[in-house]
Amino acid sequence: MARRRRRDGGDRYRGKVVVVSGASAGLGRRVSLDLASAGASVTAVARRGERLDEVAEELRRRSDDSAVSVCDVSDTGAWAALVHEVEKSRGAIDVLVNNAGYDPGVRLAEMTMADVRRTFEVNFFAAVAGTLAVLPGMMDRGSGIVVNVSSDGGRLPSPGPGVYPASKAALSAFTESVSFRAERRGVRLHTVYPAWMPTAMGRDALGRGLRAPPRLTRRTEEEVARLIVDTMGGRSLEISASRLIDAATVFRAVMPRTYHRLRRSW
Repeated sequence: MARRRRRDGGDRYRGKVVVVSGASAGLGRRVSLDLASAGASVTAVARRGERLDEVAEELRRRSDDSAVSVCDVSDTGAWAALVHEVEKSRGAIDVLVNNAGYDPGVRLAEMTMADVRRTFEVNFFAAVAGTLAVLPGMMDRGSGIVVNVSSDGGRLPSPGPGVYPASKAALSAFTESVSFRAERRGVRLHTVYPAWMPTAMGRDALGRGLRAPPRLTRRTEEEVARLIVDTMGGRSLEISASRLIDAATVFRAVMPRTYHRLRRSW
């Protein structure tokens, strides 16, 4: 796990301009509120306006400069335009958190190419569009942070339809590849592996038959949000919430046949 900084982020977020996608609920909501509490000017973005209204009230109690904006990030043109509008109205974006996620929630035999495209539009293309929108300015200034929330399924896919972990694996590869160039210009990119959280998406997966994950791989939204706020901007590319899952990736690399035999029955 990445080394932690001061728990509340200290003063390093005070006055910083932050954009968070998928912020109406779950991890995105929690990250938005924590950063606002740390003094950042947060723009919380999501497609569900009625849920964002609730977030807006909480944000304003923490930071007068924070706001919400309705946008379906799968419309990458609208998403990139929103990012640029924030830059014009609030100033240079210091932190972008690409958190929006989508799981089609269908069985393999029922999955269509429309499900595949929608999943990649939200989980991969939207994050890429957001990243590309902020990177030029960040690299010109020599500072900035981009956080892309992936999934442990992207590095250790479980038995299933495959499209959700595939989209997250693509996001992880994109983030790592871009980080090599961006870091030379002072920009930090991070891939977040949040373990399993009891979000609506996580609970839905259990309802569809996913086995309950081991206790050591479960985290609350508050725990993962705190980890992100504490560690982003550091030198580690990966922000991982579970050491057990980290160990499993090593086991998979060293003993792939044994790992896959065990994984088939899990």
